[in-house]
Amino acid sequence: MLPFAATAAPKNRFHVEAQQVIEIKAIELAELIGKSFADLSVLSVKNGMLTPVPHQLEDFDVEGRSWFKESGVRLLGQENIVDPHDSLFFRYADTGQRLDSVDSGFTQIIAEIQILSSQTEDVRYLYVTDQLRALHHLPLTLYDQTTGIIRSQYFSLHTNPNDLLSWNDFTYATYQGNQQSSLLDTLKIRIEAGVVFDVASIAFDNSDIKTQVTAVKQGPIRTIILAKSQFLFARIPVLFLDIRFNILPQQFNIDVDINVPAILAAFLHNPRATISIDGNNLLGSDVLTTFNPTIPTKVDGQMSIAEQLLSSNLVTNGKSWIWLSTNAGFDIHTELHVPSNFKAPISLHYIDNLTLEETPERFAGQGPNIGYKIHQIPINDVFKFRFSAYFTDSIGGISPQEFAARIKDTPAIASQPIRDAFNLVQGPKQ
Repeated sequence: MLPFAATAAPKNRFHVEAQQVIEIKAIELAELIGKSFADLSVLSVKNGMLTPVPHQLEDFDVEGRSWFKESGVRLLGQENIVDPHDSLFFRYADTGQRLDSVDSGFTQIIAEIQILSSQTEDVRYLYVTDQLRALHHLPLTLYDQTTGIIRSQYFSLHTNPNDLLSWNDFTYATYQGNQQSSLLDTLKIRIEAGVVFDVASIAFDNSDIKTQVTAVKQGPIRTIILAKSQFLFARIPVLFLDIRFNILPQQFNIDVDINVPAILAAFLHNPRATISIDGNNLLGSDVLTTFNPTIPTKVDGQMSIAEQLLSSNLVTNGKSWIWLSTNAGFDIHTELHVPSNFKAPISLHYIDNLTLEETPERFAGQGPNIGYKIHQIPINDVFKFRFSAYFTDSIGGISPQEFAARIKDTPAIASQPIRDAFNLVQGPKQ
């Protein structure tokens, strides 16, 4: 396993932007276009000193996603050369003060990046140089394909090394509640469909999935796992999934493309899917959602009338957030994102029942099981969705509704060329 930046996770502190990873398209950074990824370093002024900070440059493909040679999708531009459609990633927490423009004859700065916070209206800065080739930063996230373990300084997730979608133990660094082997039971993906000319229906869950990791991109800021899955019925593939598992220090995004082949579309009707995370006996937790944003339901192992009503609501205007707080140093916020032209109904999936069995699971009961149900998947087409989960020790006194808005709100970005030189160690000369 490679080493990574495993500094102690901060406790009892929270600021939404502090955990944000910011993406800038290179078209906004004209000074970098045409330069080699390997020649560029990003610097920040902290305590009067100009120091390198982690960053990640990524090539993109014709579909607008991070490029993998193994995906078979054509690369835009040149590999490892900054093109307008490529992206620069960095953490808001690594931004700093503005640098005085004084020439010390040491490090050539080619661009200043200004980051305007939409939350605080603060302006923070980063600088780019092409004079510090081969700087190395330990990655903030790691995926060990041999063991299946995913790690950051905040959480660890054990997956089956032979099946990325089969989850085992999940731990979080700041959790102070009852000690247990895992805060989460597992990820649950279930697909059901009717069979034409038959009253029967077929159902699939994780145990029917065959998943193969085809490539891993591991950089200083984030890790992306590229995988392909097949749902098997009587050992015959009937549904195909292309998956990108994006891992960041305090969140992950699962991008899924579902394809129902045309030959099978003639025999299946009304395919529907559920994707959810099953908590492991998280009794006493509070749950708020887009449908009950101010009065929480309490996880107690029994479905109340208020909890039953949660799953009867349909998601509108893309507002699909669910927030669970253990009140013990671990909160989880989830959202489902679907294409704007997708009109089929989507509802919340919520079960608080410690006696109900819903495969696949390792621990009995749903404690609670939270996620989303997509009521109709397009057939003879590719349907895309993203399932996102954010983790934190608390949300620092703001409401979950405000957190849901802030976590998607990116700072405003501006850049300008700079031709002065600065001392990397001592800062600008006075």
